[in-house]
Amino acid sequence: MKGSPATHIHKTIKLLPDIDWVEIPAGEFIYGEEEQLRLTLDNFYITRYPITNVQYQTFIDDGGYEDDRWWNSITNKSLEKSYFVQPNRPRETVSWYEAVAFCRWLSQQMGYEIRLPTEQEWEKAARGTNGWEYPWGNGYQVGFANVDEREPHVGPSDLFRTTAVGLYPQGASPYGVMDMAGNVWEWCLNKLDDPDDTTIDESGDERVLRGGSWIDFPEHAVAYLRRGLHPENRNKPWGFRIACMTPFPHRSSNH
Repeated sequence: MKGSPATHIHKTIKLLPDIDWVEIPAGEFIYGEEEQLRLTLDNFYITRYPITNVQYQTFIDDGGYEDDRWWNSITNKSLEKSYFVQPNRPRETVSWYEAVAFCRWLSQQMGYEIRLPTEQEWEKAARGTNGWEYPWGNGYQVGFANVDEREPHVGPSDLFRTTAVGLYPQGASPYGVMDMAGNVWEWCLNKLDDPDDTTIDESGDERVLRGGSWIDFPEHAVAYLRRGLHPENRNKPWGFRIACMTPFPHRSSNH
């Protein structure tokens, strides 16, 4: 695993996904669309790319859907295949519950807490400190994201499918985080109607997704747009990435 301490190299390493962590520094940033709130976060780490099919497969292969430890307080754990199956494409057709179970499993393997990002963390990682509309700045740029450009007549592209992660480096965020506009919507930890509530429960309260997807218009991929869905929902435009506070206790993680 990239950047991992040597103590994590063991006989089951083949079952662990290779994660590229990006540090998001502590400090103030502009949050939201109309109110333009100034929030302050501690430093944290987020994955450079959405979780891919091959990464998620390590969870499946390790018996993730059969081990009740990862599904505590969660009853919905049926497995459905990804629609776009190439290994380096984002893992989609995954519910919020499944994303949480993956985080619990990976936390146990790595020895530190891994979780979904809050939407505040997601937004800072996507747009930086200055409140940009998109990861690259204000205003949509043709060819900077995997979205439907053709239908709204802003560009020539409409792939109508996911793409391998990282194929739009021109669309990177100020911190070098990729695919935060388009490709797949990404689950966040908190509830839609109460953004401060990150409780993992089976209330059915809608959870937040961010970033837009391959099937959406550019206007749906702006960094501040919030979307809520029931946590059991899963479909081919929805995926996730993960976050943590201290992935590298023994060494720097600057990339």
